[in-house]
Amino acid sequence: MSDYIHENVSYSDARKRNLLIVIAKVLLNNEFRVNSKFSKEELSTIFYFRTSDLYYYIDEFFRKLDEDKYIIRDEIEKNINQILNKHTDALKNLESAKVLFNKGFGRFYLESEKSKSLRFQHDKFNTIFEAIKPIIPILHWGLLPILPEHLMTNSQKIPENNIIDFYYHYHMLTALLKEMEGRGVKMSMKGDINLNKPLTFAVYSRRWGHTDTYRMERTIDGWNVKNIAINGKCEKNGEGSFIMNLRQDHIFYPKEGVKYALENLWDLADENEMPVEELQEKLQQIADWISAVEKTVGKNQPEWVNYY
Repeated sequence: MSDYIHENVSYSDARKRNLLIVIAKVLLNNEFRVNSKFSKEELSTIFYFRTSDLYYYIDEFFRKLDEDKYIIRDEIEKNINQILNKHTDALKNLESAKVLFNKGFGRFYLESEKSKSLRFQHDKFNTIFEAIKPIIPILHWGLLPILPEHLMTNSQKIPENNIIDFYYHYHMLTALLKEMEGRGVKMSMKGDINLNKPLTFAVYSRRWGHTDTYRMERTIDGWNVKNIAINGKCEKNGEGSFIMNLRQDHIFYPKEGVKYALENLWDLADENEMPVEELQEKLQQIADWISAVEKTVGKNQPEWVNYY
Protein backbone atom coordinates (compact mmCIF):
# COMPACT_ATOMS: atom_id res chain seq x y z
CA MET A 1 0.00 0.00 0.00
CA SER A 2 2.92 2.37 0.60
CA ASP A 3 3.33 2.96 -3.14
CA TYR A 4 -0.02 4.76 -3.13
CA ILE A 5 0.50 6.92 -0.03
CA HIS A 6 1.62 10.51 -0.58
CA GLU A 7 1.65 13.59 1.58
CA ASN A 8 0.85 15.76 -1.43
CA VAL A 9 -2.17 13.98 -2.86
CA SER A 10 -2.85 14.62 -6.54
CA TYR A 11 -5.81 13.43 -8.58
CA SER A 12 -3.50 10.72 -9.94
CA ASP A 13 -2.78 9.45 -6.40
CA ALA A 14 -6.47 9.40 -5.52
CA ARG A 15 -7.44 7.71 -8.77
CA LYS A 16 -4.79 5.01 -8.42
CA ARG A 17 -5.95 4.36 -4.85
CA ASN A 18 -9.49 3.73 -6.08
CA LEU A 19 -8.30 1.51 -8.94
CA LEU A 20 -6.31 -0.59 -6.48
CA ILE A 21 -9.36 -1.02 -4.25
CA VAL A 22 -11.50 -1.98 -7.25
CA ILE A 23 -9.03 -4.67 -8.32
CA ALA A 24 -8.99 -6.02 -4.75
CA LYS A 25 -12.79 -6.11 -4.58
CA VAL A 26 -13.07 -7.92 -7.91
CA LEU A 27 -10.56 -10.53 -6.77
CA LEU A 28 -12.36 -10.74 -3.43
CA ASN A 29 -15.47 -11.96 -5.20
CA ASN A 30 -13.42 -14.88 -6.57
CA GLU A 31 -14.29 -13.96 -10.12
CA PHE A 32 -10.61 -14.01 -11.09
CA ARG A 33 -7.21 -14.88 -9.66
CA VAL A 34 -4.20 -12.60 -9.36
CA ASN A 35 -2.49 -14.61 -12.08
CA SER A 36 -5.43 -14.35 -14.50
CA LYS A 37 -4.72 -12.88 -17.91
CA PHE A 38 -6.75 -9.91 -19.16
CA SER A 39 -7.15 -8.14 -22.48
CA LYS A 40 -7.06 -4.35 -22.53
CA GLU A 41 -10.80 -4.36 -23.16
CA GLU A 42 -11.32 -6.55 -20.09
CA LEU A 43 -9.34 -4.11 -17.96
CA SER A 44 -12.07 -1.60 -18.77
CA THR A 45 -15.09 -3.88 -18.44
CA ILE A 46 -13.87 -5.70 -15.32
CA PHE A 47 -11.79 -3.13 -13.41
CA TYR A 48 -13.29 0.10 -14.81
CA PHE A 49 -10.00 1.36 -16.23
CA ARG A 50 -11.04 4.36 -18.29
CA THR A 51 -9.24 5.54 -21.43
CA SER A 52 -7.10 7.93 -19.39
CA ASP A 53 -6.37 5.19 -16.81
CA LEU A 54 -5.13 2.87 -19.55
CA TYR A 55 -3.00 5.65 -20.98
CA TYR A 56 -1.42 6.78 -17.71
CA TYR A 57 -1.53 3.85 -15.29
CA ILE A 58 -1.73 0.51 -17.11
CA ASP A 59 2.01 -0.18 -16.76
CA GLU A 60 1.91 0.54 -13.03
CA PHE A 61 -0.78 -2.07 -12.38
CA PHE A 62 -0.27 -4.66 -15.09
CA ARG A 63 2.58 -6.37 -16.91
CA LYS A 64 2.11 -6.99 -20.62
CA LEU A 65 2.53 -10.62 -21.62
CA ASP A 66 1.93 -10.50 -25.35
CA GLU A 67 0.04 -8.51 -27.98
CA ASP A 68 -3.13 -8.05 -25.91
CA LYS A 69 -2.79 -9.89 -22.61
CA TYR A 70 -1.93 -8.38 -19.25
CA ILE A 71 -1.30 -9.80 -15.78
CA ILE A 72 -1.31 -8.05 -12.39
CA ARG A 73 2.18 -6.95 -11.36
CA ASP A 74 3.84 -8.68 -8.40
CA GLU A 75 4.03 -5.49 -6.32
CA ILE A 76 0.32 -4.82 -6.92
CA GLU A 77 -0.48 -8.40 -5.92
CA LYS A 78 1.40 -7.81 -2.66
CA ASN A 79 -0.67 -4.68 -1.95
CA ILE A 80 -3.89 -6.50 -2.80
CA ASN A 81 -3.06 -9.38 -0.46
CA GLN A 82 -2.51 -6.89 2.37
CA ILE A 83 -5.91 -5.33 1.67
CA LEU A 84 -7.69 -8.68 1.52
CA ASN A 85 -6.09 -9.89 4.76
CA LYS A 86 -7.25 -6.77 6.58
CA HIS A 87 -10.68 -7.15 5.01
CA THR A 88 -10.96 -10.73 6.26
CA ASP A 89 -9.98 -9.69 9.79
CA ALA A 90 -12.52 -6.85 9.79
CA LEU A 91 -15.40 -9.07 8.69
CA LYS A 92 -15.46 -10.76 12.11
CA ASN A 93 -16.77 -7.58 13.76
CA LEU A 94 -18.25 -5.70 10.81
CA GLU A 95 -21.93 -6.16 11.58
CA SER A 96 -21.64 -5.03 15.19
CA ALA A 97 -19.50 -2.07 14.05
CA LYS A 98 -22.24 -1.05 11.62
CA VAL A 99 -24.81 -0.99 14.44
CA LEU A 100 -22.60 1.17 16.65
CA PHE A 101 -21.71 3.50 13.80
CA ASN A 102 -25.35 3.97 12.88
CA LYS A 103 -26.33 4.71 16.48
CA GLY A 104 -23.53 7.24 16.80
CA PHE A 105 -22.72 9.06 13.60
CA GLY A 106 -25.80 7.86 11.71
CA ARG A 107 -28.14 9.70 14.08
CA PHE A 108 -25.88 12.76 14.13
CA TYR A 109 -25.90 12.81 10.32
CA LEU A 110 -29.70 12.77 10.17
CA GLU A 111 -29.94 15.58 12.73
CA SER A 112 -27.33 17.66 10.89
CA GLU A 113 -29.00 17.24 7.51
CA LYS A 114 -32.38 18.25 8.92
CA SER A 115 -30.96 21.39 10.51
CA LYS A 116 -28.45 22.56 7.90
CA SER A 117 -29.31 26.19 8.54
CA LEU A 118 -28.20 25.84 12.18
CA ARG A 119 -24.64 26.06 13.42
CA PHE A 120 -22.67 22.82 13.10
CA GLN A 121 -22.29 21.11 16.48
CA HIS A 122 -18.52 20.64 16.62
CA ASP A 123 -18.42 19.57 20.26
CA LYS A 124 -21.05 16.89 19.72
CA PHE A 125 -19.26 15.69 16.59
CA ASN A 126 -15.98 15.37 18.50
CA THR A 127 -17.68 13.42 21.29
CA ILE A 128 -19.27 11.02 18.81
CA PHE A 129 -16.03 10.63 16.90
CA GLU A 130 -14.15 9.64 20.05
CA ALA A 131 -16.83 7.03 20.78
CA ILE A 132 -16.73 5.45 17.29
CA LYS A 133 -12.99 5.80 16.74
CA PRO A 134 -12.22 2.13 17.57
CA ILE A 135 -14.67 0.81 14.96
CA ILE A 136 -13.68 3.09 12.07
CA PRO A 137 -10.83 0.81 10.86
CA ILE A 138 -13.22 -2.15 11.02
CA LEU A 139 -15.75 -0.34 8.84
CA HIS A 140 -13.08 0.90 6.43
CA TRP A 141 -11.45 -2.47 5.84
CA GLY A 142 -14.73 -4.35 6.01
CA LEU A 143 -16.46 -2.15 3.44
CA LEU A 144 -13.45 -1.17 1.27
CA PRO A 145 -15.19 2.01 0.09
CA ILE A 146 -14.51 3.69 -3.23
CA LEU A 147 -14.12 7.34 -2.27
CA PRO A 148 -14.67 10.47 -4.37
CA GLU A 149 -11.28 11.57 -5.66
CA HIS A 150 -11.98 15.15 -4.64
CA LEU A 151 -12.29 14.13 -0.96
CA MET A 152 -8.74 12.84 -1.08
CA THR A 153 -7.28 15.70 -3.08
CA ASN A 154 -9.05 18.39 -1.02
CA SER A 155 -7.96 16.85 2.27
CA GLN A 156 -4.53 15.90 0.89
CA LYS A 157 -4.97 12.49 2.51
CA ILE A 158 -5.19 8.88 1.36
CA PRO A 159 -7.27 6.89 3.90
CA GLU A 160 -4.91 3.92 4.14
CA ASN A 161 -2.11 6.24 5.28
CA ASN A 162 -3.87 7.05 8.54
CA ILE A 163 -7.45 5.84 8.72
CA ILE A 164 -8.43 7.66 11.92
CA ASP A 165 -6.96 10.95 10.74
CA PHE A 166 -8.65 10.65 7.35
CA TYR A 167 -12.12 10.05 8.78
CA TYR A 168 -11.90 12.82 11.34
CA HIS A 169 -14.22 14.95 9.21
CA TYR A 170 -17.96 15.10 8.69
CA HIS A 171 -17.77 14.57 4.94
CA MET A 172 -15.46 11.56 5.24
CA LEU A 173 -17.73 9.87 7.78
CA THR A 174 -20.69 10.69 5.55
CA ALA A 175 -19.00 8.87 2.67
CA LEU A 176 -18.45 5.87 4.94
CA LEU A 177 -22.08 5.96 6.08
CA LYS A 178 -23.32 6.07 2.49
CA GLU A 179 -21.11 3.09 1.64
CA MET A 180 -22.55 1.20 4.58
CA GLU A 181 -26.10 1.98 3.41
CA GLY A 182 -25.39 0.95 -0.19
CA ARG A 183 -25.33 4.55 -1.43
CA GLY A 184 -21.59 4.82 -1.87
CA VAL A 185 -19.59 5.75 -4.94
CA LYS A 186 -19.80 3.21 -7.75
CA MET A 187 -17.02 2.96 -10.29
CA SER A 188 -18.13 3.64 -13.84
CA MET A 189 -16.64 4.67 -17.16
CA LYS A 190 -17.90 8.21 -16.44
CA GLY A 191 -16.65 10.68 -19.05
CA ASP A 192 -15.54 8.03 -21.53
CA ILE A 193 -18.98 8.28 -23.11
CA ASN A 194 -18.22 11.80 -24.34
CA LEU A 195 -14.49 11.40 -24.98
CA ASN A 196 -13.11 12.06 -28.49
CA LYS A 197 -16.58 12.80 -29.83
CA PRO A 198 -17.10 15.53 -32.48
CA LEU A 199 -18.29 18.87 -31.08
CA THR A 200 -18.83 22.31 -32.56
CA PHE A 201 -18.15 25.78 -31.20
CA ALA A 202 -19.96 28.48 -33.19
CA VAL A 203 -18.67 31.92 -32.22
CA TYR A 204 -19.26 35.37 -33.74
CA SER A 205 -16.31 37.40 -35.04
CA ARG A 206 -16.49 41.17 -35.68
CA ARG A 207 -13.44 40.85 -37.87
CA TRP A 208 -15.34 38.74 -40.39
CA GLY A 209 -18.85 39.92 -39.56
CA HIS A 210 -20.26 36.42 -39.19
CA THR A 211 -20.17 33.29 -37.05
CA ASP A 212 -17.28 30.87 -37.41
CA THR A 213 -17.56 27.24 -36.34
CA TYR A 214 -14.63 25.51 -34.68
CA ARG A 215 -14.52 21.73 -34.60
CA MET A 216 -13.61 20.41 -31.15
CA GLU A 217 -13.19 17.18 -29.19
CA ARG A 218 -12.66 16.54 -25.50
CA THR A 219 -9.46 14.53 -25.06
CA ILE A 220 -8.02 12.75 -22.01
CA ASP A 221 -6.02 15.82 -21.03
CA GLY A 222 -7.71 18.79 -22.71
CA TRP A 223 -9.36 19.68 -26.01
CA ASN A 224 -8.50 19.21 -29.65
CA VAL A 225 -9.45 22.12 -31.93
CA LYS A 226 -9.80 22.21 -35.69
CA ASN A 227 -10.29 25.50 -37.51
CA ILE A 228 -9.26 27.11 -40.78
CA ALA A 229 -6.55 29.13 -39.06
CA ILE A 230 -5.10 27.01 -36.24
CA ASN A 231 -5.44 23.32 -35.43
CA GLY A 232 -4.16 21.24 -32.55
CA LYS A 233 -4.37 20.38 -28.88
CA CYS A 234 -4.96 22.75 -26.00
CA GLU A 235 -5.20 22.59 -22.22
CA LYS A 236 -8.44 22.00 -20.32
CA ASN A 237 -8.78 25.77 -19.96
CA GLY A 238 -8.24 26.40 -23.68
CA GLU A 239 -4.63 27.58 -23.45
CA GLY A 240 -3.07 26.64 -26.75
CA SER A 241 -4.94 26.23 -30.02
CA PHE A 242 -8.33 27.42 -28.68
CA ILE A 243 -7.05 30.72 -27.25
CA MET A 244 -4.83 31.17 -30.29
CA ASN A 245 -7.84 30.97 -32.62
CA LEU A 246 -9.72 33.63 -30.66
CA ARG A 247 -6.63 35.83 -30.72
CA GLN A 248 -6.16 35.20 -34.45
CA ASP A 249 -9.69 36.43 -35.12
CA HIS A 250 -9.28 39.40 -32.72
CA ILE A 251 -12.30 38.23 -30.72
CA PHE A 252 -12.88 40.19 -27.53
CA TYR A 253 -13.84 37.97 -24.57
CA PRO A 254 -13.44 37.71 -20.77
CA LYS A 255 -10.31 35.57 -20.90
CA GLU A 256 -10.09 34.36 -17.31
CA GLY A 257 -13.81 33.67 -17.13
CA VAL A 258 -13.79 31.67 -20.36
CA LYS A 259 -10.70 29.71 -19.30
CA TYR A 260 -12.39 28.84 -16.00
CA ALA A 261 -15.61 27.85 -17.79
CA LEU A 262 -13.79 25.57 -20.24
CA GLU A 263 -11.82 23.83 -17.52
CA ASN A 264 -14.88 23.48 -15.31
CA LEU A 265 -16.83 22.00 -18.21
CA TRP A 266 -14.01 19.56 -18.96
CA ASP A 267 -14.04 18.40 -15.32
CA LEU A 268 -17.83 18.04 -15.26
CA ALA A 269 -17.77 16.01 -18.46
CA ASP A 270 -14.95 13.83 -17.15
CA GLU A 271 -16.42 13.09 -13.73
CA ASN A 272 -19.98 12.40 -14.84
CA GLU A 273 -21.65 10.24 -17.44
CA MET A 274 -22.50 13.36 -19.42
CA PRO A 275 -24.13 12.64 -22.80
CA VAL A 276 -22.42 14.17 -25.81
CA GLU A 277 -25.55 16.23 -26.44
CA GLU A 278 -25.29 17.84 -23.01
CA LEU A 279 -21.58 18.52 -23.44
CA GLN A 280 -22.30 20.12 -26.82
CA GLU A 281 -25.02 22.32 -25.32
CA LYS A 282 -22.79 23.53 -22.49
CA LEU A 283 -19.86 24.14 -24.84
CA GLN A 284 -22.07 26.24 -27.12
CA GLN A 285 -23.25 28.24 -24.10
CA ILE A 286 -19.63 29.34 -23.64
CA ALA A 287 -19.50 30.25 -27.34
CA ASP A 288 -22.73 32.25 -27.04
CA TRP A 289 -21.29 34.09 -24.05
CA ILE A 290 -18.19 35.05 -26.04
CA SER A 291 -20.36 36.08 -29.01
CA ALA A 292 -22.50 38.32 -26.81
CA VAL A 293 -19.42 40.09 -25.44
CA GLU A 294 -17.89 40.41 -28.90
CA LYS A 295 -21.06 41.96 -30.33
CA THR A 296 -21.45 44.37 -27.39
CA VAL A 297 -17.87 45.54 -27.78
CA GLY A 298 -18.46 46.14 -31.49
CA LYS A 299 -21.64 48.09 -30.86
CA ASN A 300 -20.03 50.47 -28.38
CA GLN A 301 -16.55 50.77 -29.87
CA PRO A 302 -15.69 54.30 -31.11
CA GLU A 303 -15.48 54.48 -34.91
CA TRP A 304 -11.96 55.93 -34.79
CA VAL A 305 -10.61 52.87 -32.88
CA ASN A 306 -9.22 50.28 -35.25
CA TYR A 307 -9.29 47.21 -33.03
CA TYR A 308 -7.90 45.00 -35.73
